[in-house]
Amino acid sequence: MKANKIGIVYIALIGALIATLCDKNHVETGTLYYPNPFWDGQPWWNYPAFFVAFVLMSFAYHELTQRLPSTIDRTFSTSTGDTKDFTESLIIFALVYILSGFGNESPIFLNVLFYGLFLLRLTITPDKVFILIISIMLGIGGAFIEGFMSNMDLVYYTKPVIYYVPLWLAGLYLHGAFALRDGMRLFVYKQD
Repeated sequence: MKANKIGIVYIALIGALIATLCDKNHVETGTLYYPNPFWDGQPWWNYPAFFVAFVLMSFAYHELTQRLPSTIDRTFSTSTGDTKDFTESLIIFALVYILSGFGNESPIFLNVLFYGLFLLRLTITPDKVFILIISIMLGIGGAFIEGFMSNMDLVYYTKPVIYYVPLWLAGLYLHGAFALRDGMRLFVYKQD
């Protein structure tokens, strides 16, 4: 399968921008805070950290397409995508991210909404097993890394439940998997 590796840079640039803007919502709504902000409540390293995270997620995605058993269908997840699918997935991810800030005072509602919406999206998407694997990796990995960052006194969530983070955080990452897939399809697996 042909992959345009420079496309990963595009995914990382766009993803880091959206995540940094949505993270600002988390700062403004009191969902989290940074002990040493640099500008407007956020640290100087926020955008670069998100950039690196999206590069790593993209490479992990691509590696899984190469290494998982052939019995796990990934035909759709490695096909050429389009701007419409990517934009739609990115908007849903951003809306979930923004809602997590405004709904932080109602974590049970966020958990039901985020995990329920994920299950609904999973039932109607192609390559269900592949996207489920990617989603679980992002959900557990993202929540763990943010918990680790909190343990290192880099960021603090105001309502942590497990390992310094709220339970809904993994649900947010689950939705990020759809945006990652459509970004990979648009920028990395495009046909010239």
